[in-house]
Amino acid sequence: MLRGLYTAAGAMNALQRQQEILSNNLGNVRTPGFKASDGVVRSFPEMLLAQVSNPDNGKSRVKGEVGTLSMGVYLQETMPRFSAGSITESGSPTDLYLKAPTDFTGAPMFAVEQGEETLYTTNGRFSIDEALFLRSADGGYILSDEGERIQLPSSEFQVGKDGVITSLGQNVGTLGAYQIDDLTTLEQVGNDWRVTGDAPAPAQVEVLQGFIEEANVNLDQTMADLMMTYRQFEANQKVVQAYDKSAERAIEIARIR
Repeated sequence: MLRGLYTAAGAMNALQRQQEILSNNLGNVRTPGFKASDGVVRSFPEMLLAQVSNPDNGKSRVKGEVGTLSMGVYLQETMPRFSAGSITESGSPTDLYLKAPTDFTGAPMFAVEQGEETLYTTNGRFSIDEALFLRSADGGYILSDEGERIQLPSSEFQVGKDGVITSLGQNVGTLGAYQIDDLTTLEQVGNDWRVTGDAPAPAQVEVLQGFIEEANVNLDQTMADLMMTYRQFEANQKVVQAYDKSAERAIEIARIR
């Protein structure tokens, strides 16, 4: 009897994690460049049930197979989706978009200095701080193609399609744009990414100033998935409650006897 209780409780744990992932997707529906994630659910290995002879004689042996028994599911991992979001023309000079060609593999990203490490981001909504450094949405320093912080001589600047930044007639540098081929080497840090594999190569992409890539969250589908997950959680919750009542009745009967 308790085996079914554990199965239902395990499913509730996986569904709760699914709800957290979907809620995070919904919460970031307006975050530029945000990549939605999916939870990958796997089932535990099934058990094979067999009928055996009387074990009291010490010579138990299999008389026949009864069948298999599922042991429930668990959330194995979270997989981000790197499909492109819709592109919006904002007109803001600090909004930048990396336009990849149709045969581009992987994901184009900006390089960001966060603390003592270099992270990568698809969020092209930047800002300029008081010292005229170009900053990411999370406050990191946007890096050039040479891995240097980008400091502007003026808050007015232009970015060419080749990524060259000019301000007050000066060539400030070239915006760093990188190509992450093996997406499995990415480790999420907030809304940015850490590359755990080989160093990314420069990306052959166009830089569009005044454009922003929106989150790739499908609002309608995510809401439908969230409702379905909620109903599945409720169903498993009722199974657990049924097992709890059965156990309670069994204890009461044992006390009476």
